[in-house]
Amino acid sequence: MMELLDRLGPSSTPGNLGMLMSAPGVGKTGFLSHVALHALLEERKVLHVAIGMSVDHVRAHYDEVLRASTSLSDRDLANVLVRVERNRMVLSHPVGSFDVAHLFDQVSMLAGVAEFRPDLLIVDGLTPEQCRTANQGIRSLAARIGAMAWVSATLSNHDEGVGLGNDATFVLELRDEGGDVCLYLGGDRLPWYIDPVTQVLVDPSAPAVAAKGDVPVLTPSACTLYSGGAAGAEAWFGEQAARYGVHEVSFTFEGHKQAREVGAKLLSMQELEAGDVSLVYVSRRLNRSYAEKGLIRKVLQTLWHMVSRAQQVFVVGAIQDDGTVVGGTGWSVELAKMWHKDVWVYDQVEGGWFTWKEGVWVPGEARITSTLFCGTGTRYLKENGKLAVAELFAEAFAEQVAG
Repeated sequence: MMELLDRLGPSSTPGNLGMLMSAPGVGKTGFLSHVALHALLEERKVLHVAIGMSVDHVRAHYDEVLRASTSLSDRDLANVLVRVERNRMVLSHPVGSFDVAHLFDQVSMLAGVAEFRPDLLIVDGLTPEQCRTANQGIRSLAARIGAMAWVSATLSNHDEGVGLGNDATFVLELRDEGGDVCLYLGGDRLPWYIDPVTQVLVDPSAPAVAAKGDVPVLTPSACTLYSGGAAGAEAWFGEQAARYGVHEVSFTFEGHKQAREVGAKLLSMQELEAGDVSLVYVSRRLNRSYAEKGLIRKVLQTLWHMVSRAQQVFVVGAIQDDGTVVGGTGWSVELAKMWHKDVWVYDQVEGGWFTWKEGVWVPGEARITSTLFCGTGTRYLKENGKLAVAELFAEAFAEQVAG
């Protein structure tokens, strides 16, 4: 779900409206449960308005999705369910009775009586006609209460969806294609298949990768580069991504200066804290000192977001005698090591790529083989570093672009 929300851009902005459409039974409620759980586990509050469904039915969706998409023990799962219940409110409306003015009254009541103010508003199960008349009002209500809104509509046929999202920030559609549930954004298929039961993204690389001997062939538009947009290596990674049509997500925070702002994603304080780490621990891990003052903590937290989403990590810098990489970007390498990511460092001093295997750096030939990869490194990018990154992208994407 993080990858999808990154692709949608600043989707949590108050007043934004996400539109989800599908035929009956394809999985709208399960999918929206995932969207809601992503917010709930970040301690944000969710109001789920269900049309034609009971409160217990909606809660069962949440429980099923959470059990199917995690490997938590029963005890830990019970604790998570308590957190979810504390921050979620579910309201049920009979079919045909939904009214935005009535919903506003309910929201006001919840704020006044229960001190419940949602950060995410979900209205699930409208007809296409209800959407056409209510979407603008829902969006206005969301903006007024400071929430992001999602609306789902059930389509009897594909033609009913034409123009349905005119008042939406973005439009997603779930389609059943031969037993695979595929996700479309604005009419373009996204590079994921979705499990029809759990709504979990299944093998993100599968629809984007075709066999060509032992080397996968990647479709550029199906790939995402995670970076920070800083001057030097990160900006150069972004320029190469743009050259071949690779999607970019560049994480930033208040007070951070980006040299490249394409795909900028501003991390909130809550999101930054997800990647929090002791600077004492980082200092020991990298064998250097980091002061508590300044932006270094936020930079390290941003690197956590970049590496955690990626399947491969590519870094330009210099490997030191102790096995760490010079500079703050060395933390991205340490994270990749700890999480057993496929990590590659181009050492500008040695003039070659190295990968981490069995506790040592081994020279090799770096290749992009995953649809989700991170590109970061030094601000002091040399010509050999620029050439190495350019060749990395050309090897992966030049043939497909030329074709």
